[in-house]
Amino acid sequence: MKKIISFILLFAIILFGFLIIFEKQTCIDGVVSGILLCGRVIIPSLYPFTFCVLFILKSQALKILNPCDFIFKSLFGLQSTMFSVFLLSLIGGYPLGAKMLNDSEISKENASIMLNYCVNAGPAFIILAVGGGVFGSQKIGVILFMAHILPSFILALFFKRKIKLADTKEPNSFINPVDNFVLSATTGAVTVLNICAFVILFSVITAYLNQLAQRYSFVYFPSLFLEVTNAVNQTKNIYLISAILGFGGVSIWCQIVSLVKRFRINYFVFILCRIFHAISSALITFFSVKIFGIAIPTLSNGKIFSFSPFSKGVEVGISLLIMGIVLIISLKNKNFTGNMVEEIV
Repeated sequence: MKKIISFILLFAIILFGFLIIFEKQTCIDGVVSGILLCGRVIIPSLYPFTFCVLFILKSQALKILNPCDFIFKSLFGLQSTMFSVFLLSLIGGYPLGAKMLNDSEISKENASIMLNYCVNAGPAFIILAVGGGVFGSQKIGVILFMAHILPSFILALFFKRKIKLADTKEPNSFINPVDNFVLSATTGAVTVLNICAFVILFSVITAYLNQLAQRYSFVYFPSLFLEVTNAVNQTKNIYLISAILGFGGVSIWCQIVSLVKRFRINYFVFILCRIFHAISSALITFFSVKIFGIAIPTLSNGKIFSFSPFSKGVEVGISLLIMGIVLIISLKNKNFTGNMVEEIV
């Protein structure tokens, strides 16, 4: 099976290479679209949250939850330190949960289980970008966000008996606030740049699939589950958007795999949980809209953002400036070994 998958992947990459050569304008358009998505959506909504979440986690400020330890154990089978990772994964953005689990002192077995429900889109993206950007209503964004995080709580309850508290270690290291600030900023920058790389790559893949979908319409629907930001930018259906947010997309899965080094991922269980999350989010959104009588506005097009290679907006410039400053700080405080690959990761 592994050989078959490797052969299929190799064939797909070779085909992708030929497309880049012979259909280079589509590739250019996809790259430009991906860069603008990163500049206008990914970096502004994800990087500040990533920095804040990492700073809070490393400062051990969430030790204030320790008195509630018995509540978290009885509800989710989690100690307060483990629950804090779960809690921050709900607001930090998709791959940050995987990043925190990988860097934490949670046992490998527990981290592998928790990964199944620590993959969530952040409130900034769902409420502001999707709710405000797509539907012109942050109220709808809140409905989508609540529908998005509830399946994670359901999964946490489901996996409660799989957690082994005896294997969990309490972190005892303390980081100076100044060092914590620099470390959180640089780590967040590396994490977000890693995300942007996948967004740009899958923007190119989506561009080719959209071109193919003009001739073969059946290609359109599967392409929506490749990369979340591009997918939300192409559809107007609130229930489909909710399912896409819950599913995460192949791009998010690749980001998670690139961040998780310390423990193994049970891919079969992980994919089943993503499917469950997608279906549950869509159903919760459906019933929420009906129960609360939410009026879904009719959209004139399926675009959240209007892209132009020569945009007059300042979002991209500000984002690049911030990332540039963080990169300079990172380079200044980095102890280089001479191995570029090791330095990047």
